[in-house]
Amino acid sequence: MFISDETCLVGFLGFPGPGRTAWRMVERDSEDFWYHVRFRICDGSGVRFKKMMPTDPSMLAHLISQRSREHTIEVVQVVTPPCMNGSSLERMEKLISVIVGYDRNGECVLLHKVDSGAIYSSSPSITDAGLLSNTRMIYDALTAAGKHFHCTDCQTPNRSATTTAAG
Repeated sequence: MFISDETCLVGFLGFPGPGRTAWRMVERDSEDFWYHVRFRICDGSGVRFKKMMPTDPSMLAHLISQRSREHTIEVVQVVTPPCMNGSSLERMEKLISVIVGYDRNGECVLLHKVDSGAIYSSSPSITDAGLLSNTRMIYDALTAAGKHFHCTDCQTPNRSATTTAAG
C-alpha cells in the first residue's frame, strides 16, 4: 500500500478532477512487491498514456479486466523488494506472468515470472507452481490472458520528433 502525508497533497481547485487527489510524494513501509502498469489510451484527441501502480494482485486483475480496444495495456512490470529478489535494492522488471495458488498448509502463494526468467515467490520456499493447489493465472503476457487489443485508428506520438522540435 502507498501512504502519503497530508502535507504532500496538491490542493488546486478542480485538479486533478472529480473524485481524485494529487500527491507530491507517496511512501511505502512494507517490503512487499507492487506493480507498474502502463496503459495506452486512444480517444478522439489521439493517444495518451496513464501509469497505474497497484499494490496487490486483485487490483492488477481489476486493471487487466478494464482493457478494451481504446484502453490497452502496453506493459506490466513488478517491483520486488531485496528480500524477494536477492539483491540489495528493489528491482523493476517486465512481468511475464503471475500465478496464485495455495501451499500444503493452505497459505496463499504468488509466483511472479519476469522477463529474465527469474521467478519471485511470496513464499521463500516455493518457486514451482506444481507444488501449489487451486492455481489460477492472474496475468500472462504470452497467452490470450495477456494479449492486448490494438487501436488501429490511433498512432503513438513520435517522441524523437517532439524532443527535436522542443530542443
